[in-house]
Amino acid sequence: MTKNDVNECLVSVIMPAYNAEKTINKAIDSVISQTYKNLELIVINDKSTDLTGEILKSYEKKDSRIHVLNNDINSGVSYSRNRGIEYARGKYIAFLDSDDFVRENYLSRLYDAAIDTRSDIVICNFYRYYEQINLAKPVLYKFRRGVFDKHEILKGLIPDNLIHSYLWNKLWKREIFENYSTFPNMKFEDFAVMPQLMYKADKIAVINDALYYYRIRKTSIVRSISLQTQNDYMKAYALIRLFLQESGEYNKFKRHFFYLSLKVYIVMLAVILMLFKEHPSLKLLAQNIYSTKVFIRACREDNFLMTQEEILNYNVLSSSVKVPILNRKLNTKTPK
Repeated sequence: MTKNDVNECLVSVIMPAYNAEKTINKAIDSVISQTYKNLELIVINDKSTDLTGEILKSYEKKDSRIHVLNNDINSGVSYSRNRGIEYARGKYIAFLDSDDFVRENYLSRLYDAAIDTRSDIVICNFYRYYEQINLAKPVLYKFRRGVFDKHEILKGLIPDNLIHSYLWNKLWKREIFENYSTFPNMKFEDFAVMPQLMYKADKIAVINDALYYYRIRKTSIVRSISLQTQNDYMKAYALIRLFLQESGEYNKFKRHFFYLSLKVYIVMLAVILMLFKEHPSLKLLAQNIYSTKVFIRACREDNFLMTQEEILNYNVLSSSVKVPILNRKLNTKTPK
C-alpha cells in the first residue's frame, strides 16, 4: 500500500458519551477538523440526562460523517465501545473519550506511520490537560520510538510503566477486534484487555509525537477511589494473569508480571489506607490488606486456575468485616 491509498481508507473514531455537555463540543470539533478527512465519527450516547443528546443531534445534521447511536439504558463505557466497534465500517479504528480532544494532525500522523511501517497498531504520546489551570503537560513514553513485535511491546506494557494501557492515543487495524468477544463491563477495562489486543498484532509502531489531550479534572482522583473501582482494578490485574496463562506466555513474562504485582500491591495499600479514613475499623483494615496479599499471591502462582467468570464475580476489598477471611484458596481446586 502506498500513501496515495491512504485517503481511500476509512478511519472510524469511536466516542462513548454520557452527560458530556460541557466537553463534547471540543471533542467533536477536534475530530471533524482533522487534516485526514476520510473518517467517520461514531458517538454512542449512553442515555445522557443533560444536553448531550441535543448537541449530538445538531452535529449529526451538519456533518454526514457523524453517526449517533443511542443506548436505551445507561450501559457503561464498555458496552458503548463494543457497540461502536460493531457499527464501525473503517479499516482502522481510533478511540476518543468525550471529555478529551486531539490535535488536528492526530489521524494523519498515526495513519502515515501505520502505512509506512505496515503496522497493525500505532501508539503516540499524549498530553495531560489540567482544565482548572488550562495547562497541557506532555507525557512521553520511556519506550523508544520504532517498530516492534508484540513480545517487545508486552515487556513494557505488562508492568504498565513504559507503555500505558489506554485504548485512546492509538490507531488500531480493525482486524485486531475481530474474533474478540467484548470489553468486560467494569472500570479499567482497557487495562484488562490491552495485553490480549496487543498480542494479536504482528507489528506495533511507536511515534514520538504527543497528539492526544487527556483531560484531568479536580474530581478525577476522588472518583477513582471507591470500593467498586478498586475491586475492578484487581479484576483487571487478574484478567491479565488469566491471559498469560491461556496464551502459554506466563513464564516468558513472569518477571514483568512480578513488577506489575508489586505496583498493584503498593497502589492497593494506599487505597486501603484512604478507605480506612472513611471506615476506621482496624479489623476491616487488616482484612482488606490480607485479602489483597492472598489474591496477588494466587495470581503469581504458576498454576493459576481462576476462570474469567470467577474473576469478574470476585471482590477483593470489602466494606464490612467477614468471618472467616478468605476461607478458600483462590488458585487451587479441591482434588477429587
